[in-house]
Amino acid sequence: MSNSPSGFDPFWMFRSPLSGDVNQRITAPWFSPSLTVNYAGDPAIEDRVVTEVASYGKQLGWLNDIVLALAKQQAVPKDRLSCLEEAVEKIDAIKKETQLSVVEAANKALDRLKREEPDAYAKLLRERQQGAT
Repeated sequence: MSNSPSGFDPFWMFRSPLSGDVNQRITAPWFSPSLTVNYAGDPAIEDRVVTEVASYGKQLGWLNDIVLALAKQQAVPKDRLSCLEEAVEKIDAIKKETQLSVVEAANKALDRLKREEPDAYAKLLRERQQGAT
């Protein structure tokens, strides 16, 4: 990451290893060059599910094994059912942790606006009060 407003850092070669943003997530294309994920739901929830619970491939594998057993009127593989049940519990917990109510999200956004752009915050409040009367 550059500290320069233009994005160009002429002293990049003099930076020590680990002197910048070292806790960022690595999503380099060479790890999975053909994978493009278009999340249908909340991207924050979807990202946590695939990184903390199980990949979509694993989840589909469990479901396929269960559905095929049911279709063939065979016993459902207990290990697959256990994996699916555990995943559902973890996903539900992630959803509860991640989803904010609309009011909570608005409050957080307003707090950030007040902190980072106090003039814009004051203008917004004035406009909202004038619109309410």
